[in-house]
This record gives sequence, C-alpha cells and structure tokens, in this order.
Amino acid sequence: MKIDEYKKYTDGYKEQIDAELKKIIGELNYSAEFKEVLEYALLSGGKRLRPILMLEWHNLFAPADYYALRYACGLEILHAYSLIHDDMPCMDNDDFRRGKPTVHKKYGEGMALLAGDALMDLAYRILSMPTPALEVGPFCLFKDMCGDAGLIHGQYCDLYGKIDNLDDLLEMCRHKTGALIKLACISGYALGNNLDYKKCKALFEAQPSGAETAATDITDDSLLLNYALASGFGDAFGAAFQLYDDISEYIDGEKITSTSVMNYVDLDEAKKMLNTLLNDAADTLEALRGDTAFLRELLNRFIII
Repeated sequence: MKIDEYKKYTDGYKEQIDAELKKIIGELNYSAEFKEVLEYALLSGGKRLRPILMLEWHNLFAPADYYALRYACGLEILHAYSLIHDDMPCMDNDDFRRGKPTVHKKYGEGMALLAGDALMDLAYRILSMPTPALEVGPFCLFKDMCGDAGLIHGQYCDLYGKIDNLDDLLEMCRHKTGALIKLACISGYALGNNLDYKKCKALFEAQPSGAETAATDITDDSLLLNYALASGFGDAFGAAFQLYDDISEYIDGEKITSTSVMNYVDLDEAKKMLNTLLNDAADTLEALRGDTAFLRELLNRFIII
C-alpha cells in the first residue's frame, strides 16, 4: 500500500469515528456544559488507533457495519476515560496532552473525574450492546481485559507496583498499553465472525496445552486459528507501540520517565526489540486470507532505523 493510499484510508476511518463519537455524545442526557467537557476529551485529536484496528480486523472477515463502528467508538471512549484519569494530579500529573491542556487543567479536577467516570460508563454501555445476530456481543467477555486482566491492573503496577527489571516493566506495559490494543484486534475478529458469547468464551479460555471446553464448543479449526492470529498480532503490536513511544521520546531528547524501557537497555538494543516485535506481528498476517495491506503498512509506520 502506498503512503498516500494509507493516509486516505486512515483519514476515512478517522472521519467516520469522529462523526460517530460526536453523535454518541449528542444522544446523552447530560447538560450542554458537561457534553462540552466530554467532547473536549474525545475530539481533541488522537490517532484513533484502537478503533481503526478493530474495524480493520472486522473487515478482514466481513464488511464493517453500524454495530462495528459503534463498538469501535466504545473502545475509543474507554481509552479516553483512562487518559483523563491517568493525567490527573493524583496519577501522572500531566498538564498537556496532544498539545492541549489536559481535561483537569482546562475544567478542574472535579469535572475531569466526573468526565472520566461518565466515559467509562458510556463505553461499557456501548460494548455490551446486542446486535441483530447476537443477543449478547462478544465484548461481554473480552472487556474483562480492561480490569484486573488488563488496563487498570497495568495502571496500578505503574503507580504502585514494584518494577525492578526489564521483565517487570514489559509485563506492566502489556497490561496498561497492550491490553486495549489486543482487545481491539480480537474483538474486531470476533464481531466480524458473529461469534456468540459461548464461542468467545471457548476461544478466550483455550490454552496452548489444549482445553476440552474449547474443543467441544468450536467445530471449525479456522476460528481458533484466526483468533490466535488476531491475539498474537495484538500482543506483539501492543508491546511494539509502547516501545516505539519510549524510543521516540528518548531520540527527541524528552525526559525519560521511570517506566521507560530506555532505563534498562541502550538505543540499539531497544531498536532491535522493536523490530523483533513488529516482525512478530507481521508474521501473524501470513496465514490470513484477507487483504492485510493496511495492517502491514501500519506496522511500517512504527519502524525506527
């Protein structure tokens, strides 16, 4: 995929996502003042990486529809709530995000806390929405990755956990940053295949050693294979995404935080780790039958020579 094609593709995704996010906020019964805060948190820029990943993994198996777009927006709303709380003085205490004042700096800490709470509630309402084909969407299981198996556990480890070495750091990043990226990939795959709760549960619980429950609930081996590919891509790219961020900040001369990988390895080693992860993600695409050109070009955007 050429660079201009890739940009046109991502711009199209962003326009759809931003328009739907604005529509979702407009449907809420909050005051106009509070909606302004929510829109500020949601529509002040951002790559829209997680919803784009979800929609693209969905498109590999079936064209994305209204429900796919709504679910993708649910993921972005979930991400936005985590950023509001993460930026607050009691956590990372950041004054700016994406070149603009953080929500608590612009509207005050109380309003920021409420906005984060409101977006978390909204995200789960959207992620639990049924579709015409499914009484309960696949997120009823996968969204668990946002709690003790993912995002919140990772944030706890970041603030209060004991990080003594590189392995501890990578484990924290796998939960705090990687979990939502992995969630985007596997949920896009699940929704694109109209997988119900029972099949999602079997896939999610299946281990390399084999699980009898999974074997009885999944009759098509390709379902398990494609789930493994989506999961593997999400794991590798989620780790690469955080590593890319740490390396970029180091190269740009920014202050290195205590949870940066650059505290544990030199630049050359960090680049090797990044390229290995990107190659691992690319390898998962080899077995897919769909058009993976966009995902491959996405990975290319994160190469640091």
